[in-house]
Amino acid sequence: MRNYRYSKKAGAVQDNLFQAEEAPIQQQANLSMPVPGTALMRQAQNVLLEEQARASAPAPMQSSAMVPTTRAETLVVPRGGFGVGALHGGLDARLEPGWQSMFFYTVREGQRVLVTDRNGRSTIVEGPKRVFSWGKRIEAMAHYVAHPGDFLILRFRDGRQEHLPGPAHAWMDPREHVSIQKEEAVQIAAKEAVVVYSEADGKVSRRVVHGPETFVPGPGEWLHEFSWHGPAPGGNTLAKVPGALNFQKLWMMPDQMYHDVADVRTADDAVLTIRLMLFFELLDIETMLATTHDPIGDFVNAATSDVVDFVAKKTFDAFKSSTDRLNDLETYPQLAARAKQCGYRMDKVVYRGYGAPPALQRLHDEATENRVRLQLERATEQQAQELEDFKLDRGLARGAKERQRQAEEQAHQLAMAKTRHADELAQREAQVFAKRAAREADAVLDARFRGERDRLQREHLAELAKLGVDLTKVLTAGAPDRVIELRGSDGSHVHVDGK
Repeated sequence: MRNYRYSKKAGAVQDNLFQAEEAPIQQQANLSMPVPGTALMRQAQNVLLEEQARASAPAPMQSSAMVPTTRAETLVVPRGGFGVGALHGGLDARLEPGWQSMFFYTVREGQRVLVTDRNGRSTIVEGPKRVFSWGKRIEAMAHYVAHPGDFLILRFRDGRQEHLPGPAHAWMDPREHVSIQKEEAVQIAAKEAVVVYSEADGKVSRRVVHGPETFVPGPGEWLHEFSWHGPAPGGNTLAKVPGALNFQKLWMMPDQMYHDVADVRTADDAVLTIRLMLFFELLDIETMLATTHDPIGDFVNAATSDVVDFVAKKTFDAFKSSTDRLNDLETYPQLAARAKQCGYRMDKVVYRGYGAPPALQRLHDEATENRVRLQLERATEQQAQELEDFKLDRGLARGAKERQRQAEEQAHQLAMAKTRHADELAQREAQVFAKRAAREADAVLDARFRGERDRLQREHLAELAKLGVDLTKVLTAGAPDRVIELRGSDGSHVHVDGK
């Protein structure tokens, strides 16, 4: 009988997900019946015992017209009892299909029984119904249910097999069925895939089913079981052992794993352990199936070969000075070539450090300690010198700023003095201009006044002349303003009256 159970986890290494107390082997879906002694089994057994005790006790007579009822001895209960395995194997949890009176058997609604007469002829009776049970054997039919995400496996007595994807249900008919079993469908997420084999007409074919999908295998189909290198049991996720990673679903997303290359010897016989982290991605499933049965093991071997080839050519000191090259993918040609050959792409390799034997590690630690101490002393002295230089630089900068401030202050005072002098000159020029303008205005007014006076006097004299007045007498009648005396040698003199 083919096993249709599958691993729920995909085929990713996922070193960081494994804890110390759990093995890295992928867990399978547990679809077996619970062992006796569980709470569900005890509860179902107690119910059956109560039903049997109730059936063996005589029913009390309440009236002569009432026919006493008793449980039918011909009722056959399925193995395990009703309700046992209701959550396992898809068996329905209904406790009893009906009840028995003296001559009749009543089938509950939603239940089925198989009624067999004395001639061995069997018929299926579906409730609600009441059948005559005298001389007949009544056998309860088990009911199996598959919910979404599950499917029922129906195996017939003629060798046929049928799969019913959920939601579905089926009644166990012993005349046709050998067994009915519920299994989980394969939940394939995005970026996941399974490899399915099909057998028909004596030939086996293979196909790849990609997610997202709920895959229900058909009769004659089964999933490919992968068994790869994986983290060793016991919590050491860095050591990879064969067959530790078992699964059925392939992971098409980028993945990574830790890998330690132990006991690598340098050119001067120093034994080291090189710690790496590999990043890769599955690109072609068909190529992977055709070229390898364990790509993780191939990656481990190829990476080990590249590291040994890199370290063996260098001394310990030369190795320490060139560890940066271990982060370059070009340092791992065999790893990259093998990954491409297997349908993978090696994205990058990260160097995580190295480990050494205790003696070499002790010497290296002492040398490192001395080197670090000298570096600290040098850094301390350098910081002290830098502090003195900083103080001197700040003092010089402060003096330069002070001198610049004084120069700016003097320049400001000089500019203020120039501004005040310019203002005083402007004020003086304004006063001179004002006085000159005032004198010019006075002169203009005085000239205008004298001209007006002369005009009035002329008009007055003209009026007097019109009146026949002797202007000479009028003009000389008054006292002269100025007398000019001319004296000659003969004693004569002339007085001239004029302005």
